[in-house]
Amino acid sequence: MASPAKIEPSAALAALSTMVGQEFRSDHSAAGLVTTREEAEFLLMLDHSGARTGPEWRAFLVKALVEFLAFRDGADSEMSEPDLDWLLGLVADAPSPSLPALLFALSCTVDDAPERLIALTLKHGRDRTL
Repeated sequence: MASPAKIEPSAALAALSTMVGQEFRSDHSAAGLVTTREEAEFLLMLDHSGARTGPEWRAFLVKALVEFLAFRDGADSEMSEPDLDWLLGLVADAPSPSLPALLFALSCTVDDAPERLIALTLKHGRDRTL
């Protein structure tokens, strides 16, 4: 019987995992940290699990994901339809503590924010106040 294959994280994801395992300080830089959907999903999983909390974490997560989704590949405040589909599929029914802040930041940052993004932003913002 063959043993199951061990899945090794990419080098970037391993470095990201090490970095988020440390205590967050206000000087942590999120610029260019997230370069793949796998890395973005890892950060969202940490947020959803409650493994990372606090205002420093939320600010870091929001900045990292906004930079990944809106400014990747030299884009200027644009979010592609495939990226929007991916994000909405990932978070629409699985809110996490930082999701309202992330959606609000994306809605404010992305030029001509799509209606689907704005609708989800309003839904999660409303759910927070109920």
